[in-house]
Amino acid sequence: MAVAATKETALARQPLRLLPRSGIGVDDGDLVIAPPGNPVIRLDARLLDRVELIGRSPVSAAVTSGVAAIGAIAGGLAILPGSIFTVAGFGYLAYERFAEARRRGKSRDLLLALGDLEVALHVVDGPDAAKRVCDQRAPYTRDAPISRPEVYEDARRRLAAGVGGDARAARREVDKALAVGNETVHVAGGFLQVGSIGFRIDEVRDYALRGANLALPGGRFLQAAMGLLVVAADERARAGEDLEVLAKRVADYEAWSGRTAGR
Repeated sequence: MAVAATKETALARQPLRLLPRSGIGVDDGDLVIAPPGNPVIRLDARLLDRVELIGRSPVSAAVTSGVAAIGAIAGGLAILPGSIFTVAGFGYLAYERFAEARRRGKSRDLLLALGDLEVALHVVDGPDAAKRVCDQRAPYTRDAPISRPEVYEDARRRLAAGVGGDARAARREVDKALAVGNETVHVAGGFLQVGSIGFRIDEVRDYALRGANLALPGGRFLQAAMGLLVVAADERARAGEDLEVLAKRVADYEAWSGRTAGR
């Protein structure tokens, strides 16, 4: 709770630079989402295995556009029975599907992945904006080669805790990784807690599958799929991190940077 409050205070001191339409931005190691009328949602990217760009395929819309265009031409040449309305109908469909294909070609989503769980975050500000956010967050994720000192220090801390058998350390990291305003999101028993409000985990899964939000007091909300990332991270923390993979990432960074533990 204190960590989230500190972040909220920092936010008040230094306004975030957010994408104007999506309300998405970055701050230190966090992915920031600021929906209108809602407290800022922060997700520590170090919780994630990877962040990728995905796009809706324009192929189906383009194919439909092509078929409709052929229909319009055929109608115009009287190959198809009907009147000018046939040509107009096919012509409009071709135009609408072509516009959709162009929109899909320019559309990009951020894919937030943790284990088998993949959460898509739509970015309406265009592919360049989505790529900037992706490029800024990807180095903090767990599948990426370590390239930043702060990521190295975090990985080294997790490795030391794992080797030392401190099972609670990983769960403490999870418990402060997602916040809605100054309220942290964590797992307690069979519930996902957002501050003092609890949701059954099976209910969160159902909401996430439907792309719905978890309603919070005061008209606030949290995307259920974002909450499910915390559930998946808690499960990973209980199972234990792959220390061999983590040790290799640390060693690779030390070999690349010439840095060693304690220096």
